[in-house]
Amino acid sequence: MKTNNKQTQFSSYRNRLNSSLLRMLNRFYNSKSPLFFDVFQYSKAEHEKLQIVFANIRV
Repeated sequence: MKTNNKQTQFSSYRNRLNSSLLRMLNRFYNSKSPLFFDVFQYSKAEHEKLQIVFANIRV
């Protein structure tokens, strides 16, 4: 199978683009993942506190 110069350049460009995109996504998810867990943990605690406050208001 013959491949000309344009195909190899396009292929290498696409590989570079994919690798840079993957690196960017990796950085984003690796830096944000602990934050998401903390937010959910605190939001659950705050939600329980709000239920107690609303229960006190109703009484």
